[in-house]
Amino acid sequence: MTRKRRIILGTMTFGATGDGARIKDPATVQKVFDVFKSHGHNELDTARMYCEGNTEKMLGDLHVSETFKIATKVYPSQLGDHEPEKLKATFRTSLAALQQKKVDLFYLHAPDKGTPFEDTLRAVQDLYEEGLFTELGISNFTAWQLTEIYYICKNNGWVLPTVYQGMYNAITRDVERELFSCLSKFNIRFYAYNPIAGGAFSPNIKIDNPVEEVCANQFTYDSLASPSFLDLLPIQSYRERYWNDVYLSVIQEIHTVAAKHNISTIDVALRWMVHHSKLNVERGDVDHHGCEANLMYPLLPGIIIGVSSIAHTEQNLLALDAGPLPDELVEALDAAWETTKAQCPPYFR
Repeated sequence: MTRKRRIILGTMTFGATGDGARIKDPATVQKVFDVFKSHGHNELDTARMYCEGNTEKMLGDLHVSETFKIATKVYPSQLGDHEPEKLKATFRTSLAALQQKKVDLFYLHAPDKGTPFEDTLRAVQDLYEEGLFTELGISNFTAWQLTEIYYICKNNGWVLPTVYQGMYNAITRDVERELFSCLSKFNIRFYAYNPIAGGAFSPNIKIDNPVEEVCANQFTYDSLASPSFLDLLPIQSYRERYWNDVYLSVIQEIHTVAAKHNISTIDVALRWMVHHSKLNVERGDVDHHGCEANLMYPLLPGIIIGVSSIAHTEQNLLALDAGPLPDELVEALDAAWETTKAQCPPYFR
């Protein structure tokens, strides 16, 4: 049985001001939301750190909770930020900015290596018992860290994590190696960010362009198609990840094959996520009990998309609704992954 795929709108680029703000006009943001809603989707993803807090403020001013489910995150910008009182204070600041009494999904955005997990999770449980969030999410943790978190929560009778948000796309598949089987074991959903590899699938990439020129033109905030704490770090982090001879070569080959089939490379990236990735969103809502083929895959997967304009929103959503890719393109993406696998950045931070 197949149900509606789960698509989440990332809001990292929305804000009146702040680092990373690209869509600053609330009326334009509202139109983006209207387009997103018209395609049958109702989940938004944000974080306290996006646009220095101004993303949450804009969402609150637009009263999005009346129409959408909201997820937010607390990122440890420095050691100790997930200490109980600091975590609680930051989360309450998020709720105030969002003008909400609770959120549907609350993430620990990355590990705080300066605070024991049990201390952080005790504070999370306090927030949960106050009724301030419905589900707990984890992002950018290792599989073993997630396992430790799960059993700390289970052994203490605390709220269990039910969602993991991680980096995943056709040329960045490190999550397949160990994380997906971990998520399946604990019945944790996977939400993928970075589906177009930070702009690597942009049709403007040319291998004969100087690397410096490609970096300057491609790695801007406009190119980002998914929210994560990495997206708010200097753009140089994306340049270092994808802009080298190996990646540029395979990306150009993908562009060549996509052009033969008259398919946008952005569409290629998004359609691969839906139909050909290990998520296989088309069967993501199927109950897997007794179905051995699904035991390595996370349940109820989702794809987080980011946008820089109303037109970009419509383009991405139409691509996600389109059918499977031609075999030649799937084979080209698999070949690209085999070539770049050794240089793939880890899924954890």
